[in-house]
Formats: sequence, structure tokens, C-alpha cells
Amino acid sequence: MRIACLYLPGFAIQVERRASPALCGRPLIIGGYYHEIGRVREVSREAAAYGIVKDMPLRHAYSLCPSGVFLPYQEERYTEACSVVLSQIAQLCPLVESVSLACVLMGLRYEREERRFVEDVMSAVQHTGFQVSCGIASSRFAACLAAEEADIRGVLVLAGKEEQAFLHELSVVRLPASDATVRRLHLFGITRVGDLLSLPPGTLEAQFGSEGQRLLELVRGVDVRDVERWEGVREIVQTRCFDVPVARGDELIEAVGETLASLCCQLRDRWQCCRSIAVLLRLESGAVRQETLHFKEPTASREVMDRRIASFIEHLAIVAPVEELQLTASGLCAEEGRQSSFLNGPCRSNSQFGEAVALLQQRYGRNVMKKVATRRGVRLSEEQFSFVSCKVEEQ
Repeated sequence: MRIACLYLPGFAIQVERRASPALCGRPLIIGGYYHEIGRVREVSREAAAYGIVKDMPLRHAYSLCPSGVFLPYQEERYTEACSVVLSQIAQLCPLVESVSLACVLMGLRYEREERRFVEDVMSAVQHTGFQVSCGIASSRFAACLAAEEADIRGVLVLAGKEEQAFLHELSVVRLPASDATVRRLHLFGITRVGDLLSLPPGTLEAQFGSEGQRLLELVRGVDVRDVERWEGVREIVQTRCFDVPVARGDELIEAVGETLASLCCQLRDRWQCCRSIAVLLRLESGAVRQETLHFKEPTASREVMDRRIASFIEHLAIVAPVEELQLTASGLCAEEGRQSSFLNGPCRSNSQFGEAVALLQQRYGRNVMKKVATRRGVRLSEEQFSFVSCKVEEQ
């Protein structure tokens, strides 16, 4: 299976500049404030021009670039941004694995035109505001290195002898080896990856043990690990418990609005929308009232959600005060995701339709397609239909 690696250089820098466009073009150092005792975690190109490098003490970095912008490393913020990128990629490729915040692997098991496919994925990622490059090879190790070597917005494809030649010319510093191992290799006069193949059999294993054997396998392109499927964040939950159970409808609607505002804020922070929202009310009597509300198009709008939930609350006869309120947003997707019809006209061939459905479900999962079932006797247009499972044998 061919593997593609998407590389987002300086991911933390990109996240900060996406949130604050005023930082673009300015020397940016991430790791902490200049007066703190810490080290540089990420550095922009503008700051690197002053001689600042990763793992440098923050105070030393400040002495080199007093005009630089120093920001703390916000791991949670970067992890959430990475999840957004992964969810965007997962909508286009069924096999996605996160290696780090800056590297994402894709398994090209079904794609015939791999370059065109990864260019489409890169366009989707760039649409979210991130710069990305891509490398394609037959192993994870080679794909990651190729992605780092490719120009921004570029694709480097390695096939056959090209992959071996690419690996052999790399510096041994690029190998996933410890600093002590790299120093010893330099003492032996080994500076290029290809030099490892000229050593007598068993030399690396005798000198470096299992690490040396693993390095030799990577150089030879022996990396049989498949891309693991990324599950991702399936839903966002907001819960509110009342110290004094709410018995009035207007108080409950107000509490729903406040909880909904927090949920929509999380969606916007993740640059996502949801296709449905589940409302759960736990009554003082112990009973539970719940309803799942679907939207025609993915949304992160509080107004749209509030209108739907308010309609549900109006239809709900509260027989007992409410002790707990829970809102669950599911069907998460990118901001401009949308639902669309599989067919633009009537189906002309049931067999071809069944084959197409089976192929899509095999590639993207059983729940990738839904049938629309109409519902009668409802007030709002959004409630006139619901989604049910689509099975090939039913067509």
C-alpha cells in the first residue's frame, strides 16, 4: 500500500497566526515569555533569521531578537486545531493517522491517481487556513521525509529506484536515532544514509543493538506498518446541573440558551459544525426526556439551534422540575460541510445504484449514506424528515 504524508511546517506558528492575523510577518517565538526560564518550542522563519533555533533558552532568544513576539506553548489549543485538520482529511480519505501535530499519514489503498487525490486533500486543508506539503512513498518513513523535503504546497512522489536514491542521499541526522548514535556514526565516517548499506552484515546490530537493526530496515525500505484509522472526536457534550430544580419553562429556555452558547463557542473554536443536536432533560422524578434534532445543513449557528430546541421545549409537557440539562452536538464536520443528494435525478438502474452504494460503504463505512424518511404532522420544515440507515439489499 502506498502512503502519503501531509506535513504542516511550524504548526503551532500557523495556529497562532490563524487566530491572530496581525502576527503574520512578525518574528514569533513559542515556548514561553521572554522573562521566563524555559526553552523555545517553535520559531517562525522571521525569528529564525535572527539565529533563534528550537530548544534555545528563551532569554537567549530575547537577546537575539528583542522585537520578537513571545507566546506560551498552548498544547490543548494545538491539539484541537490538529483534530480539525484530521477531521477534514478523514472526510476524503478513510485511512488517516496522526503521527504528530505536524505530520498526518494517509493510506492510498484505493486511489489510482494518487497525485491528483492528495492535491485535492491539500486544497481542503489549505481552505482551513493551513499551509501543507506532501510526500508519497511505499513506506511511512520515506513518505514523512519526502513531505519535509517538498516545497510548501508541493508534492514529492517517490517510486521504485527514486525512493532508494532519495533515502541514500539523506544525512544520517534525519534518521530516527538518538544523538549518541548519530555521533558514533560520524566517528565511523558515516554521514549519508546510503553509507549504512556499505557496512559488513551485522555491524549495525553489533554496535547499536535493536536500534541499529531498525535503522537498517528503514534504509532498505522495510516498513510494513499500515496506516491506522483515526477515529476522531465524534461529538461535543455540554451538561448543566441545577442546584435548585427548574420548574418554569422560561427559566429552562434561558438555561438552554446559556448552555447552547457555550457549545457553539466550542464548535467555533474547533472550526466545525454539527449535523444534529441531542437534548436530554433529567427530571426530579427520575424520568428522562430526550430528543435528537437534525439540521438540513451542518451549522454552528446558535440562532438555528435555539429555534429548534425552543420548539422541542414548547412541545414538552414538564411534569416535574428539571435537575439536569445535557446538549450533545454530533455529526461534526468542517465549517463548509454540507449534505447532498446522491442522485440528481431518478435512478435508472437499481443494480448500478446498489453497486455504487456498496462501493461507498466499503470504502468509507456503513454509515456514510443515509436514506430520507418523511414525517407527517410536524410544524417546522426541518422536522419533516429524518435519516435512516441505507442498506444495499433494500434498493
